Amino acid sequence: MIYSSEVEKQLLAGLLNYPDKYVEIASFMSSKDFFFEPHQIIYSFLKSDYESGNSIDDIILAERIKLSGISFEDNINVSDYIRALKLKKSSKDSVAEAAKEVKKLSVRRDISYNAQKIQKEMKHFDSSKNLSEIINKADDIYSSNINLYENGEFFPQNIFTDMEDLVELKGNNPTTHFGPTGPHSRLHELYGSLLRPGNITTIVARTGVGKTQFVMDFCTKVSQETGIPILHLDNGEMSKEELIMRQCASLSGVPLSLLETGQWRQAGEETVNKVRAVWKIVQNYKFYYQNVGGMEVDAIMQLCKHFYYGQIKRGNPMILSFDYIKTTSEKMGNKNEYQVVGEMVDKFKKLIQRDILFENEPKIAMITSVQSNRTGITNNRSSDNIVEDESIVSLSDRITQFSSHLLSLRQKTMDELAEEQNLFGTHRLTCFKYRHLGENVHRAIQPVRMPNGDLRKNFINLDFDNFNITEVGDLQDMIDSQVDVGFAEEIGGSSIDI
Repeated sequence: MIYSSEVEKQLLAGLLNYPDKYVEIASFMSSKDFFFEPHQIIYSFLKSDYESGNSIDDIILAERIKLSGISFEDNINVSDYIRALKLKKSSKDSVAEAAKEVKKLSVRRDISYNAQKIQKEMKHFDSSKNLSEIINKADDIYSSNINLYENGEFFPQNIFTDMEDLVELKGNNPTTHFGPTGPHSRLHELYGSLLRPGNITTIVARTGVGKTQFVMDFCTKVSQETGIPILHLDNGEMSKEELIMRQCASLSGVPLSLLETGQWRQAGEETVNKVRAVWKIVQNYKFYYQNVGGMEVDAIMQLCKHFYYGQIKRGNPMILSFDYIKTTSEKMGNKNEYQVVGEMVDKFKKLIQRDILFENEPKIAMITSVQSNRTGITNNRSSDNIVEDESIVSLSDRITQFSSHLLSLRQKTMDELAEEQNLFGTHRLTCFKYRHLGENVHRAIQPVRMPNGDLRKNFINLDFDNFNITEVGDLQDMIDSQVDVGFAEEIGGSSIDI
């Protein structure tokens, strides 16, 4: 059964008697979800009244429908029909349940209809077309006619309507994070989860700094701890084999050179055991790879949708990793490169915030990387010319606009390494845009006072060693550790174990 007159009547009866319940279903229901035409008409007029702020009255509603010139089939009396609905037994709790059932029946009808349409189209489809064109044609037919992602008609809503319910719900289910907890505790304490569903986190760095490895290492460790699957899209910069070798080096601690040359078996029993121990470690990892170099962004979006619904399944969380944002094979036309990249970011944002939802909640968190511009994070190993703010982002300001967190990654300068005496790692990660903050809010947003009195933006210290990345505290930790020269006492700090 792909329709039910009784269920549709139950929903309309509930709305007539409890109009305040409309706000609970407005985000996913439309008149097209009703199978029977009289019900479509009644709902469309009810919707108009609700959204214009008119009171709901069955007599006035019937008159409005009559005045519109619309008449029901089979000479059904409009007034009698609506009055019968009004008198039908209903409850407040039944409205949302009836709406969900009507929606499910509507989706089933759409699927059935589109399956028939695709079947008909494929019988007459040009045989000269390649495989991707055939698949895209079927997908276009399907997506253009079905509300695939459970979004209905949208209209502005009063944000305070659901305040009490939302805040009380959070209070009943307290948590310390808003998404998968990352592998770096200090980073999490300062800036919260970098992997909130519906959010994009962007890592900005120069070529050769290690942004790919940071993203790969971050995602792998999150997947290891949470079991959340990763879809890693590579823009053609690195092959699958290269990524595998780097991941193995990271997980085993064996030098990459031994793995790439195949000499790890001749390097001794300890090395062999380290490598083969990785096989057991990765058995339960869910890290999926796809080279999307040369693909148009719309094709990438389709790939993500098909993978999510086919492999991950609706309602489950996923992390989308993209290395890295740049122009693909998009037809530039009269557009500049920054415009094309901006459109790419727009589409990724729409994908994770609007396209792939479950019960109107996003399920995908995205982390990506981007090259810094030439005047950004310099490779000059002197500290004097280093710039770490939003000006270093290449190509498009949409990247900055749509990122929930924007962080710069760079190698430390020679003088920084000398000053730190190799105690605080090889790289630093600086957050210069944050939409969310962790539990140590003050420490994240307030500059750190240096021993010489200067104020500096806090940053995370990272140590890169054979493609394995370790957090080594933040800037404040660095200052606090210098107790041997009295700096901590001078700035009012205290020693912190890191």
